[in-house]
Amino acid sequence: MTDMFAAPAGVPAHNFPVVLDSTIHGASIKAALQLAERAGLVGRRGPVSLLLAGRPHSWSLAADQTPFKNQSDRGTCWAFAGASALEAAYHRHFGLTLDLSEEYIFHMGKTFALNRTAAGGPVTQPVENNSSLTGFQGAGDIAKKLSENAVPNEALAPYLPSQAALTGILPTLGFAGVASLVSQEDFDAIEFCEQHIPLIARVNCRYRATGFASLGGNPDIEGLENVILSNREVICDVQHLTAPVGGHVLTLIGFDSDRKVFIAKNHWGENKFIEIAYQNDPNWQILSGWYITGVVDPTFVQNQACWLGNWRVKTRNGDFRMLLRRSEDFPAPGQPTRLGHAYMADGRHDVNGQFMDNGRRLSAFIASGTAPTQPGTLTGVKLEADFDFGDVHEQRGVTNEPVELSRFNTRFAALFVPAGGETWQARHGIDATAYQHLFDTLPAQGFRPAFLSGYSEGRGARFNAVWIKSGGRAWAARHGLTGAAYQVAFDQFVADGFSPLVVSGYAENGEARYVGLFEQGPAPEWHARHGLLPNEYQAAFDALAALGFVPVHVCGYRVNFGLQFAAIWRKLPGIEFIGRHNLRASQYQAAFDDAVGRGFRLVCVSGYSNSGVANYAAIWHRGGAPVNAWEARHGLDASGYQRTFDELAPRGFRPAVISGYGDGFYPA
Repeated sequence: MTDMFAAPAGVPAHNFPVVLDSTIHGASIKAALQLAERAGLVGRRGPVSLLLAGRPHSWSLAADQTPFKNQSDRGTCWAFAGASALEAAYHRHFGLTLDLSEEYIFHMGKTFALNRTAAGGPVTQPVENNSSLTGFQGAGDIAKKLSENAVPNEALAPYLPSQAALTGILPTLGFAGVASLVSQEDFDAIEFCEQHIPLIARVNCRYRATGFASLGGNPDIEGLENVILSNREVICDVQHLTAPVGGHVLTLIGFDSDRKVFIAKNHWGENKFIEIAYQNDPNWQILSGWYITGVVDPTFVQNQACWLGNWRVKTRNGDFRMLLRRSEDFPAPGQPTRLGHAYMADGRHDVNGQFMDNGRRLSAFIASGTAPTQPGTLTGVKLEADFDFGDVHEQRGVTNEPVELSRFNTRFAALFVPAGGETWQARHGIDATAYQHLFDTLPAQGFRPAFLSGYSEGRGARFNAVWIKSGGRAWAARHGLTGAAYQVAFDQFVADGFSPLVVSGYAENGEARYVGLFEQGPAPEWHARHGLLPNEYQAAFDALAALGFVPVHVCGYRVNFGLQFAAIWRKLPGIEFIGRHNLRASQYQAAFDDAVGRGFRLVCVSGYSNSGVANYAAIWHRGGAPVNAWEARHGLDASGYQRTFDELAPRGFRPAVISGYGDGFYPA
């Protein structure tokens, strides 16, 4: 656990350094050095010979250092020291100026750990790994961990600048505070939610050391100088001797043997390099030295990291959730280990296995029962899959029976309106064959489509439809069209006097597809767009609003990690409107309550996945023909939607809008 030194009176706690209890830090150093010694990676003198001719009296790697940062009140010093050394190495070797994610490094060092009750013994219960919530518990051996696990850029997993910012995620997840976290699953919630480490960061882990070495405990001055002379920073475990007294990690980036000082980069808000005397420094004592020996090409992506996190697994025998926490065990890299757990009808099953083919292939064994297994036990139901970057959210297995893995649960948002005595039919979540069957049978019975939409489920598509029995104008509908094919159909329909009523985008096998519904005859002046990026949609929205056009339909949809929008506007005098998009669930509810409280009615809602979390786009109108009653729901699973449908239909409501979409495993 973190050992925080109490800040003196008048000093804000978030600006005061965090150190680790010296005894605990010493144990961490000892354990790390034992592993390095067993691997033959400890050398007392470093990579440069003491006999080097013309040995300089001073050497500095300052030119390779990235800007100073502040770890604030979190025990993340070893993540900052490791990131600093890795960033500098990439600057020297590839000329890149990087800003790497300390948040991801800290998370990796904690969550990937596999804690055993004794050497080689069973995994601890109830929680098998450390947590980003508990601070420190790290050492200079972050150099070793960075040689095994790549990390992403800071922008993809930003550092949470205070302990309060990290714990502030907990209420969103339904926890009152840290004390309410008890089980493995409780801690998983914060480690693997999008608010902490987004999925986009995991699939962009590309910066990694190719190797590391250690100078062992209490390294001598010459050894530290030698590493720096070889153009490598030294990640050092240190003891801070004045308040706050305790363990810490920082980076040596230079020395001056005439003045007998090392130059160090620290992350306590100094915003400048500090000096540590060779001997008897009043503030610092150097306890160990580690360094990175090389880095991989920046085009590299560590496929193993792409697998980590939650998956919805679908097999012929049922569906279950599987969470993969790590790709390897730190003490035994490259060996089969406990990858995580599968959550099945009878409880939690261990998942053991390994990653093959440079991490692209997952080879996992789901234990046959809920009893604990020894990490790395390759028995049980085998699950294999190869990672396909065509859609990083959806994977398919290569075992004898079909296996699908999805980052999402399917959810529904819907708007219900009074049926008005009409005969109608509605379907949700149907496949393409059942959807086509509606078009083959219902028109002959006098039905016409009132609403159509498609959404992604796995690598395929599902459809929603509402049909009303009525006459009227000629209509036309299309589905499964690529963007180019939809544009061709759109242009032809417009030329034939049709205008769009609905356009719905979705992804199929990682590519955009479209559903369109058109009606022939006179219509208010209109505009329609599809395939718009978020900034393009906002620009179109603003421009058309200025020209007096009212949004009447919007659809957001995910194509791999990209977001796109399709929308329709009409000139409708006397209509006030509100349009919002990219709202998370809590934000959408707040916007909904505000709009309804001001007398607006919902006319369209669209759910879509934004980097693994459900977002919403919606349109509200005020004015025009009065609507006496309406009902809206969002965030429903399939059974929840069916229950709502069964409740509202007998009360005279029919669905007017049905949106299907993927949502992550934790609330946002």
